[in-house]
Amino acid sequence: MGRRVLRVRQPLTEDDIEAVGWAARTPAEHLSAAAWLQAAAEAPHPEDEVGPAELLVAASDQLSFAGDAPGALALCRAAVAAGGHVPPDVRVFLHHALLAAGEGEQARAVAEDIRRSRPEDLAVYSFVGESYEVTDDLAQAHRWFTLGLQRALTDPATGGDPAELAPSSEGRMLGVARTRVRRDLDMPPDELDDAFT
Repeated sequence: MGRRVLRVRQPLTEDDIEAVGWAARTPAEHLSAAAWLQAAAEAPHPEDEVGPAELLVAASDQLSFAGDAPGALALCRAAVAAGGHVPPDVRVFLHHALLAAGEGEQARAVAEDIRRSRPEDLAVYSFVGESYEVTDDLAQAHRWFTLGLQRALTDPATGGDPAELAPSSEGRMLGVARTRVRRDLDMPPDELDDAFT
């Protein structure tokens, strides 16, 4: 009777996850990458630098690239249920997947939950705003970019002045995105737009 050899995978780093994603080029490769990432999430290594939620979000991205919006949504739901931090906030990935799957009402409920939590990370506002923008809900995109810019301007370092936002900062990017969406909505320029044109 032969001995059974168990293979234990190596701990995963963020670089490993990125490499898996970048290597996938075709829908079949994206599906394979998603399956691998999901399996890694279901059997975590104690020394992984990434948690199951982050692996599930990465797997969801791969399913999205393969055109499987329902599968991507299911993995985002699993990522939220798994807990753990996925920068900037695991809920923004669920929100995006809901919009991509045509679940606008559920996406709005998730967005409202995010808004009520008053996130300090400006990338949350950018992510939600961009998700609305790519699905052509420009009114909601404008709302989220404005919320994020207002949050950025509460930073004492800015003194409430948009000109004081660092050139490559998330706050400045929110201002530029807000101005872009306002133009697309044919809204007249306001005092904040002047700082980003």
